[in-house]
Amino acid sequence: MNYIRKIIPKSLKQPLGAVRRMLVYQTYDSSEYWQRRASNAGQAAVLWENQEYNNLYREDQRHIIETWVGSLSPGASVLDIGCGVGIVAGMLRSMRSDIAIDAVDFEEMVAVAREATRGQNIRCIASSAEEYDGDGKLYDLIISSACYSMIRNIDHLRKALDNAVCMLAPGGILLMIDAFHRWNYLARAKFGTRDVLAHLIPQGMELVEKSGVLFWPYRERLANSDYRGAELEAKFRNGERLLRILGQHFWADYKILAFRKQS
Repeated sequence: MNYIRKIIPKSLKQPLGAVRRMLVYQTYDSSEYWQRRASNAGQAAVLWENQEYNNLYREDQRHIIETWVGSLSPGASVLDIGCGVGIVAGMLRSMRSDIAIDAVDFEEMVAVAREATRGQNIRCIASSAEEYDGDGKLYDLIISSACYSMIRNIDHLRKALDNAVCMLAPGGILLMIDAFHRWNYLARAKFGTRDVLAHLIPQGMELVEKSGVLFWPYRERLANSDYRGAELEAKFRNGERLLRILGQHFWADYKILAFRKQS
């Protein structure tokens, strides 16, 4: 227990900090919040203030996604839902030149993504996740990189998940790297892994991977910190090592959930 106390960031030991976090959760509108953030510089528009930390996370994110993208057939269709400023869509294109990629987000984010992915043959579509239904198109892989878990209105979140099920081709994969939590301190939307399972499995979705990334006590400590260079990377890697030791899913800020749509 003493060991666990040492790795919990100081902010969690300060009641006022926790109260502030919960007040923010109670008052912010997630759609307006992300539309405003599109004007932030670089990856701060979609991730955290420490850009070197963001780059370290992107390395791990790429490894997670590559496993699923590598197994796609030539000509497969991929949807990056909640594409932000186009980083994951560009990542997908760098992995495969022979797949079709659609990227969906609010107009403010898509405007940035279009410019960032210019010339990469990526179709950028302005829409919210709960409104985009593919207009009859079926996808072989749908990726949510912290999209669904940021939809604070739970009815809208469920509708976005329903859309994903409908848009998946039989045998298609829904890959979520999402901050699914019910605890106020970490929750963007109060929707945990059990809620995801309870919603998707009755719709013919089979869970094929359950894991996680970003050891949350260290994510809280490092993501907006002044750490840089080798010191930051050492702390980041140590956090991910602790995640593997203490519980790859439970202790993760971003949960990894992959579902296959049954034929």
